[in-house]
Amino acid sequence: MKKTMFALSATLAALWVGGCGTDAAPSGGHSGGSTGSTGGRQSSGGTGAGGMTLSASGGAPGSGGRSGTGGQPSTGGVGATGGKVGSGGNASGGTSSFGGQSATGGMTGTGGNSTARSDAGIGRDGAGPSGGTPGSGGAAGTGGSGASGTGGSGGSGAGGTTGQLTPQEAAKLMSPGWNLGNSFDATPNETSWGNPTPSQTLIKAVHAAGFKLLRLPVGWTDHIGAGPSYTIDSAWMNKVKQTAQWAIDEGMYVFLNTHHDSDGGNGGWVSFPSSTSAAQTVATEVTAVWGQIATAFKSFDSRLMFECFNEPNYTGSNNSQTQSVLDTYLEACFKAIRDTGGANATRIVMIQPIGASPVQAGIQAIQKVSFINDPNLVISLHTYYPTNFGLSTTPYAWGSASDYTSMQNSINQQIRVWLPTQVIFIGEWGSMAAQPASNRAAHAQAYAQDTATAGLVPVWWDNGGSGSESFSLFDRNSGAVTQQAIVSGLMTGVKNGLAAPNTWATKP
Repeated sequence: MKKTMFALSATLAALWVGGCGTDAAPSGGHSGGSTGSTGGRQSSGGTGAGGMTLSASGGAPGSGGRSGTGGQPSTGGVGATGGKVGSGGNASGGTSSFGGQSATGGMTGTGGNSTARSDAGIGRDGAGPSGGTPGSGGAAGTGGSGASGTGGSGGSGAGGTTGQLTPQEAAKLMSPGWNLGNSFDATPNETSWGNPTPSQTLIKAVHAAGFKLLRLPVGWTDHIGAGPSYTIDSAWMNKVKQTAQWAIDEGMYVFLNTHHDSDGGNGGWVSFPSSTSAAQTVATEVTAVWGQIATAFKSFDSRLMFECFNEPNYTGSNNSQTQSVLDTYLEACFKAIRDTGGANATRIVMIQPIGASPVQAGIQAIQKVSFINDPNLVISLHTYYPTNFGLSTTPYAWGSASDYTSMQNSINQQIRVWLPTQVIFIGEWGSMAAQPASNRAAHAQAYAQDTATAGLVPVWWDNGGSGSESFSLFDRNSGAVTQQAIVSGLMTGVKNGLAAPNTWATKP
């Protein structure tokens, strides 16, 4: 179903949270924000989100791996002070290092072998952030007698970690984020809404601009076979995997979802029927589809994360019946992911309330799921705050003192009251090109700062293209930044917000 931006704005008039435009070309609306109770359907674009606990720089537990005593004593060996450089265990996803190979002389080195992309490149990156507890590099071995006999002093392991980060720690490493909207979420394929097939050049440019998280909205409806297997087309899966891999290779974090499949406005397979039996049939397909997705990405490290649905049933009602059905689907999605084991047993999973709306009733409803206390669970909301600026083509000179105060209150008197301790992603937000450029830049900096200082992760919605309803920040062909003032504002805002809690933006 398609709606004009005018109709959408009318639907959202009584709510401050954002929705979506119509599913058209990238010159149109944002395609994915939800709002209030019912929301409207998107203009040119889709959405998505996700989040969970991960290990620092995606690597395996640090402390250098098994720290030897310098290896087997020998007459000198190769050891020397340092051995193989590992800088902190499995630097971002390499295979588990053992504190250096304890060869003759003890190659205990500075944290083990920094193995880059051992698994045919799947989700392995030898770089990654320097966060996490520094690996000790293993005990400094005696090295035996002979040349370089000290074996290898324990390294400082700049990228190591003693285990997975908490969601709170992980969130600080992922701000700000960026949506690759109106590409893989387009129907029937990634070029159907006017954007080119995503390229490595684009992903590199997004990362170079300062974005640390890629939200990868994906539509699966046109690529799923018949039941009971519901087999996903392998060519489509491989395109998605390649794009995710490019981001991982850049050292980014990635959230992968099922996008318009469940929003109710695009004929997706995740419907919200009134009968329990019909809902259970859909839940069976959720299990089959998410089991395949989870299996396909199982070998990626913990920087790859899953988001079950995007703006579920946002075009429909937000009542106890639909909330209960959503909980059923979330249970199926979560179990399907965890049941595949391996890295998926602790991979971060993101969930959303009905429509991804920051509405108290919906937020309370999803907290009834059985896995709500899973340590690797995060929540996503879509705001486009305020909607008369973020989702409107009618120019509004955002930036008064009261605008700044209202923005702060929307977070610390609403979102943070309803979800006081949870890790929260603002999976979609932004402003359209119809708004004055200077106001867009000021708004971007303020919202990035306010979300970051409250411990939220802001993820800008980008639908590509041009025109009054475009949220685009990059040229999708060349990767060139097209809205430098907004990008700079985003980066400054996040930096200011992360500097200290409750460092709220104020009118200059």
